[in-house]
Amino acid sequence: MNRTEIKTESKAQLRGNWAWAVGLSFTAWLISYLILDLESFMTEGHDRLYDIYIRYQFDRADITYLRQPSFVEILIGLIIAILVGLLIWGVAYTMLEFRDTGRKTGILKGIFAAYTNDRFNTSFLTYVMMTVFLFLWSLLLFIPAIIKSYSYAMVPYILKDDFDRGQRVSATDAITKSKRMMKGFKLDLFILDLSFLGWFILGFLTLGIGLLWVIPYYRQTKVNFYRKLTEMEK
Repeated sequence: MNRTEIKTESKAQLRGNWAWAVGLSFTAWLISYLILDLESFMTEGHDRLYDIYIRYQFDRADITYLRQPSFVEILIGLIIAILVGLLIWGVAYTMLEFRDTGRKTGILKGIFAAYTNDRFNTSFLTYVMMTVFLFLWSLLLFIPAIIKSYSYAMVPYILKDDFDRGQRVSATDAITKSKRMMKGFKLDLFILDLSFLGWFILGFLTLGIGLLWVIPYYRQTKVNFYRKLTEMEK
């Protein structure tokens, strides 16, 4: 797997389309943050920034100051986290379509792509199953969970292709396909991720402004990595 070729191809695809790609990723982040902030207000009575500040102030001084969430609050938080995760999958669906067809789907339509066209049930159940599997692996050790996360990395792209072909898939079909597809390529994707580390550090050093470009570039590269895998399977 030629990382330089994949990244060069991604930059070429984004050339002249950066405004759309940045708008897609930023709007997805903003909607996700607002949803999570609303959930924090509903369960904690304050926003997430305040929660981060309080934890920073009291984690070392008085950990008992922090209220422990109830089971219902934890459950609500998990459901909302999955629903927010589907927004990110919507971005993945949209960027794969852009890669294959050059079509720039409307930003909001693209973000909610996992919620429309009869995709929601399968997307939701698959995301739940993947989350459960990763949680169970994390109970063993941290490293196995990371390895499995790379095994499942192609799940949203596989789902998008299955939807486009009109296939009806179960909640575990895409997970099984991703494990098979990533066999022998997990290290390649890990090294590809590491190659973006410097860009992400630079993005944080610019107070997040640089991430507006780094994240779309990274996502487009993941899309091209997936498409290379599918081409190699033919």
